[in-house]
Amino acid sequence: MDDWSKKLLEQHGAVAIALKEIEQRNRFSQTVTDSVLKASLAAEYQRAMMLNTVQDQFSLLHTESKNWAVYSDMNRLDRFSTASEILNAQEASQRHLAMYSSAARGEVRGIAELAQTYNFHAALDPYRASVESFASKLLHLQTLDTIRSPAYLDAFMQASTISDIFVESMRVDRHLQEATRQFSQVAVPTFGTLNDYGQFLNAAGLRLPHWPHVRLLTIGEKRRRFRVRLNSNAEPVHVKKAKSLDQRYELTLREILVDVMTNAYGEDWAVERLPLCDCKDLLGKWKKRGGEVMDHADYFHYERIMSHPEHFETVFEAGFDDRAALAALINKARSLRSKFAHSNPFTLENLRDLRLNWLTIETGLLALTSDYDIDS
Repeated sequence: MDDWSKKLLEQHGAVAIALKEIEQRNRFSQTVTDSVLKASLAAEYQRAMMLNTVQDQFSLLHTESKNWAVYSDMNRLDRFSTASEILNAQEASQRHLAMYSSAARGEVRGIAELAQTYNFHAALDPYRASVESFASKLLHLQTLDTIRSPAYLDAFMQASTISDIFVESMRVDRHLQEATRQFSQVAVPTFGTLNDYGQFLNAAGLRLPHWPHVRLLTIGEKRRRFRVRLNSNAEPVHVKKAKSLDQRYELTLREILVDVMTNAYGEDWAVERLPLCDCKDLLGKWKKRGGEVMDHADYFHYERIMSHPEHFETVFEAGFDDRAALAALINKARSLRSKFAHSNPFTLENLRDLRLNWLTIETGLLALTSDYDIDS
């Protein structure tokens, strides 16, 4: 065999060895993949089994809850109740039962067993409450004296049953409609007060959310409610603007009114002219309280002073053509001011009218001010 043939055989052997190693690696990789897949499938199967177990336990809790469920406002159970809510209700039920003596529990159980012998309509009978469930509801009655009467016990049993039907119903079907129709035909026992009737239905599980509950409010709660009312009546922005606008214009009106009346009638114009324009009350307030005379004036005084025939002709006609129109402008300013001053409804339209009215008055007041300024 020549050298070339030997080299060819050696290369062939090396290729065979390499192929064998690749095949072994592929088999090992496949084995690892299969192991991982099997482990994943096993974990998923275990998780599914655990989920089924939890669901079975949860369904069992729902089923068993009928035997001990407390039908109070805080622990009412229905088909949407979670496992945590069911367990909490069970604990609350146990605490509630512990409040009663064995004699009391035995008495209500005897009444519940008696109620099982009562005849129901076919639409209600399949939903008849168990002895334990019905007994737990009986414990929520304020007194058992009334329930010892067959008529009251029958009404309570049927009310309890229709309550359970509402809890278990997923939709309004013909069974629910027939059950409610039959229950509506049950005679309503007579109660002393409306509150007694409400307590009767609440204990049976037919709690009315709007039923009146009377409780004593603490001074702290009354104060908090009062604060809520205060905050809900906070002053709107446009009312704040109206107050600021009105105050600035009114004070400016007073200043200009004093200036022009002083220029026309002298420093004692208030003493001489106020009695003539039916403003003696303003003069009396000024003499009694002191300060500036116009500090005690209101819109009635502005209107009387400015629209007085002699005052208008001598002073204010320079800025306003018509005396009646001037009086109307002042009265409108007063009317708009009274809306927010006395916490009456004040709209954005009212703010617009207030601004427009004062701008009109401003135009006339500008004509009353000096056209020249003397620099010293």
